[in-house]
This record gives sequence, C-alpha cells and structure tokens, in this order.
Amino acid sequence: MHDTITGPRTVGLRTAIMTAIAGVPAEVKTHALAHVTAYTEQVNRAASDANSTTVDAHLERAAFWACTAREHGASEAEIHAARLAGHHHVATARQ
Repeated sequence: MHDTITGPRTVGLRTAIMTAIAGVPAEVKTHALAHVTAYTEQVNRAASDANSTTVDAHLERAAFWACTAREHGASEAEIHAARLAGHHHVATARQ
C-alpha cells in the first residue's frame, strides 16, 4: 500500500522546507561575519606576541570567512564592520 495523501498537508510541508532553505544564506553570512571578527581578534593577539607564528594562519582564515560572507550576500561594509569589531574587542581587552 502506498500513501495517496496530497493537497494542503504536502503543500504546507513544501512551503516550510522552502522557507527554511531560503534562510540558509543569511545564517551562513551571519556565521561567517562572526568568524571574520574572531579571526581578526586572533590576528591582533598573535601580532602583539613576538614569539607567535600564527599571524599568517589567522589572516588566511579571516580572509576565507570574509569570502564566505561575501558569497552569501555580505556587503563590503559588513565585512569591514566585522573586522573593526575584531580590532575593537582586542583593544578593549587590553585596557
């Protein structure tokens, strides 16, 4: 025996799935911008340590997440703001 239910029940599920899928790029963008901020903080912390060898790695990760954010709709202003937030967090922590 197979399911023969069609109509509003299926349409509602399809609508819910499509709505969830439509929200994914915004969630990815938000997640990526948070990583830009976090890796910018790491760059600043590593740069202030003369013995650190991780500055380049953190710069690379920040660039990767900036590209990911851009691919999911982030503007250059949003990426710049995320970087500034990373600089600000480190400066605030040092005071």
